[in-house]
Amino acid sequence: MASAEVLFKAMADGTRQRLLQVLSVHELSVSELVAVLRQPQSTVSRHLKVLHEAGLLADRRSGTTMMYAARPPGGAHLGQGGGARPGRTNELNGVRGAASLRDRLLAWVGQERLEEGMRDRLDRVIRRRSTDKAHFFEAVGVRWDQMRIEAFGEVFQFEALASLLPAAWTVADIGTGTGYLLGALSDYFRKVIAVDPASSMLEVARARPEVRRARNVVFREGSLADLPLQNGEVDLAIASLVLHHVDRPAAALSELRRCLRDGGTVMIIEQRAHSNAAFHDRMGDRWWGFTPAKLRRWLRGSGFTEVRTRPLSTARPGARNVGEVPALFVLTGRAGGEIRPADTRRRGGAGENGGKAHRRHIGSK
Repeated sequence: MASAEVLFKAMADGTRQRLLQVLSVHELSVSELVAVLRQPQSTVSRHLKVLHEAGLLADRRSGTTMMYAARPPGGAHLGQGGGARPGRTNELNGVRGAASLRDRLLAWVGQERLEEGMRDRLDRVIRRRSTDKAHFFEAVGVRWDQMRIEAFGEVFQFEALASLLPAAWTVADIGTGTGYLLGALSDYFRKVIAVDPASSMLEVARARPEVRRARNVVFREGSLADLPLQNGEVDLAIASLVLHHVDRPAAALSELRRCLRDGGTVMIIEQRAHSNAAFHDRMGDRWWGFTPAKLRRWLRGSGFTEVRTRPLSTARPGARNVGEVPALFVLTGRAGGEIRPADTRRRGGAGENGGKAHRRHIGSK
């Protein structure tokens, strides 16, 4: 009798009945209920407390706002996004017949017709939500990108795009340097091979926390000119800002083709040809960048098909004092066609990029 008494007491008040009627139609916040019922906030909050303690309400938090709705059948609260989560314990839980009585009372309230004025006010509140949201995006429009970056970072969408690639691939990060790509690659692919000619670089890469946690990254010392990879060993070869450090770039592309399985993919990120001597010397570059057309021609000559280049418009200086830097582009191709190593080696000598060469040779980025 105690549980039934709690339910009947909660339902005996007219304001609480109207609250449940409205909340049977739509999920609302306290301030929205104040507007619909035309009652003071303190009154609405007091009645909500009684209904909640009687097990007649579901609630969920949306940001800093608590949202309320009539409790759905089965006794679940609403979770984030409207999903069900276990309800809080109250004196009705576990009492035989209480749930059935509660559901019948809620069904009765939900079938009652809303007063016309209250229905109109509820419609205005719901319409205002859409208008307020539109106004919100208009107000923050110029800041939206920065707000999203502050909340989620800059690269989450690129991580999502990486999930489109086959997880079973073996990937080689050639010229891995300090291994800044290895953590992301190990998350997505079955096996990752990190290649660099500098043992000190490989030690730094091994020490990265995200790499130490990975169990699918192996390290091999070697250069792009003579890769420590078996014929056809990898599905994807990545060479990010490496090609301009090697003596014979065109021959290095043939070496990339050798290590790729038929149908495998190469992705090369490179600098456009430039004449910035300060940047060239600071970075220890061998070549002064390349023209996309030249690299496309070399890649096709090395046995690649479906060769494409695309400028990387999002690449920009990461520090204010770095000065002018060359533009970047990405070159991709699929391993296939006839390999002609003799031709590429013959074209791989000095001046093959149509630019100037540095006297020093740096074997890694």
